[in-house]
Amino acid sequence: MGGLQYNLSLIMYKYVATIPARIGSKRVEKKNIRMLNGKPMVQYAIETCKNSSKIDKVFVNTDSDLIGEIAINNGVEYYKRKGSLSSDTAKQDEFNYDFMKNINCEFVVMVNPVTPLIESCDIDDAITYYEQNNLDTLISVKKEQLHAFYEDKPLNFDINKLVPATQDIKHILICSWSICIWRKQVFVDSYEKVGHAAFSGKVGQWIMDPMKAVKISYEEDFIMAEQVLMARDKSKEKSELFNSIQYYSGFEKVIG
Repeated sequence: MGGLQYNLSLIMYKYVATIPARIGSKRVEKKNIRMLNGKPMVQYAIETCKNSSKIDKVFVNTDSDLIGEIAINNGVEYYKRKGSLSSDTAKQDEFNYDFMKNINCEFVVMVNPVTPLIESCDIDDAITYYEQNNLDTLISVKKEQLHAFYEDKPLNFDINKLVPATQDIKHILICSWSICIWRKQVFVDSYEKVGHAAFSGKVGQWIMDPMKAVKISYEEDFIMAEQVLMARDKSKEKSELFNSIQYYSGFEKVIG
């Protein structure tokens, strides 16, 4: 099976989603296709993008025909990534630049498949924030109030004073890379000029729910994410049952 590789369409889309999902991974083998609560993990990102009210087109950017088949079976496009952009040393800017050069759109929304707890409403909210603040780049972050060091120096507290309570220190923002948005032309121009583009133009940070920003890096992360997804399914089932009971109860009153 071959993926789409060149200028894919004459149609100019506004928001295009890209889901970067290579087959290889170091810490958890083939994690993007590993089953998570009954689905390959990459499928959660696909469904989240498809259910967004603001995404016009969805692509899975992968080196794997197997992942490409999952994309096609779920009704989205398969963009075949070059082998040189699929190694452990390949950089995010490199494969995003390759993708953007071959896709007709105004904005690219990268949704990370290794953060399967994000929902379509998160994408929509991120795009709304992006537009309201007239940004060129949006990076999702987690807000943490923790005592933090960088290169043996404290970032947000003074080691020569009494240690403050966590609620009294300044928060730090940690890049989660769960959702990123770029103005395509600004990204492309920056990459071609200086060789990098992740933080190009006017940059804003979008603070995510830290639970949704959990990244699957280790076996323990899979266990935790699966428990959350199972709990969501049960909550949804209860909600649907309650709505059905309410509906039929109201219907009986009307005809009774």
